[in-house]
Order: sequence, then structure tokens, then C-alpha cells
Amino acid sequence: MTEENKLQSLSLEYQKTRDQMQSLAVQKERFSSQKNEYTLAEEEITKSTGKIYSAIGSVIIETNSEDALNTIKEKKEMIDLRLNMANKQTTELVEKEKQQREEIESLFKNNTQSTNSK
Repeated sequence: MTEENKLQSLSLEYQKTRDQMQSLAVQKERFSSQKNEYTLAEEEITKSTGKIYSAIGSVIIETNSEDALNTIKEKKEMIDLRLNMANKQTTELVEKEKQQREEIESLFKNNTQSTNSK
């Protein structure tokens, strides 16, 4: 594989990594938003003195505050796990992106030097 082909291949891989990082950022934003919604719901349930209703699919049922708070707690824990996973993936992708960028810069620099010496 010529250096030019290798540079092109690495550039494509680099772009894929950047796309993955962008996708993860969107996911993390969505997870954070969901967590905030659950936190607000938790606060409302804690303040509530009346009846509490919970949506299960397309059905709304009456529930007690303890069950509702437990459900929200479980959902928040799941969101936290997903956020932690996304953060770990982001860290790995940042390192991968850095390595790819350095390799591309090195190849580009070597390619430019080779062209100038001819």
C-alpha cells in the first residue's frame, strides 16, 4: 500500500472515529436529559400529598409514592450505567482519535518531505 493510499485510509478511519464521538455526545446528552427528567419527577413525587399515577406503556395506573420512587430510582441507576459506559467509550475514542491524528500528521509530513526532496 502506497503512503498516499495509507493516508487516505487513515483519513477515512479518522472521520469514522470523529463520527462515533459525535454520536456518543448526542447519546450522552439524551441520557443526561432523561436523568434530569427522572430527578424532577422524583422531586414532584416527594412533594406530592395526593394520588400518584404511573404510565406503563400506554396505560396509566394509580400507584403509591414508594413504588413510584423505587421505579424512578431504578431508571436513574440504569441511566447512570449508560452514562458511565458512554463516558468510558468517549475516553477510548478520544485516545484513538489522537493516535490516528498523530499518525496522519506523521504520514502527511513524511509525504510532503518526500515530495519536496524530488
